Amino acid sequence: MIKLRGILKEKLTPDLQKKVGSVLFGSLNTIAKLQKAKIPVDGSEAEINTAWENDLYTKIEQWINVSEVGTAKFFAKNKELLQTLAKEFPSVLQPPIGKLAYRGTSIKIDSLKNAFIKKQYEIVKVGGREVFHFKNLGYIPNRKSQSWTIDPKVAFRFEGRANNEDSVHVVYAIRVNKDFIFSPELMNIISIDAGQESETVRIGGEGIFEAFVDSSVFLNTWKFEPKAFFTHKLSKAKPFFKPMIDKYNKAAAKDNKRFPVSERERISPVSSIEDIITAYDNTDDGPIDFNFRKEYGKSTRQFINLIKNK
Repeated sequence: MIKLRGILKEKLTPDLQKKVGSVLFGSLNTIAKLQKAKIPVDGSEAEINTAWENDLYTKIEQWINVSEVGTAKFFAKNKELLQTLAKEFPSVLQPPIGKLAYRGTSIKIDSLKNAFIKKQYEIVKVGGREVFHFKNLGYIPNRKSQSWTIDPKVAFRFEGRANNEDSVHVVYAIRVNKDFIFSPELMNIISIDAGQESETVRIGGEGIFEAFVDSSVFLNTWKFEPKAFFTHKLSKAKPFFKPMIDKYNKAAAKDNKRFPVSERERISPVSSIEDIITAYDNTDDGPIDFNFRKEYGKSTRQFINLIKNK
């Protein structure tokens, strides 16, 4: 039996040692190299796989390709065994504890709409996209084992059952913890033909997680008028709102000149849409010749038309 030059962390039970040998998936030298196993000069296997290893490898491969229910149940049933093996073979099985993992799926519009209307979000950039970041959205998986990835760009490619009618695309995020199995390095090696997705597997139920929703979901799916006053926060939309700011300031200057009042009651000039929103929140009033909803809707429609025409 080939030894791993001090890599083994814990002594396995004889039965478990018999299942896996000393090099996990030793028949594949790419995986054996992760474990710093000695590869024979002639390029043959570092260690022949046991029947149990071949079965586990096949199940992981099937999971990457199809994610069948039977394999999900196998992972859930053998979670503790796989975590025991992860202590022995950390470079192959240990998930990236502490890193953010992402899962692209779908969420019911009503669930998302409530959080949106309550303004429980901020606009950030993730995976090269401008997205809405929700800190607390409910997540209900359809099975005990789920595919996650440490690459957000990959997660945004998976939309679950989103149909843009009663459900939309969402990407959940959570720090990798004891609920996870498998290292992304192993999964990338096994999935080389299917495309490397830096996958890891979570075994757990529902919870409250961070979530990210692409801004296009709100712009193209819902008929909010005028889009609940969020469009101006999108970086690509800002040029379309500059004329609105100018129009407000001109109308304010006109009113100040037309209706002389004390300095305290004068309408102050603004430099951003947020300033205008604040002005209306504080006084529920503005320049006579300025209709906030109308102007905001106009700027939003111009921006959306640009997106649709691209």
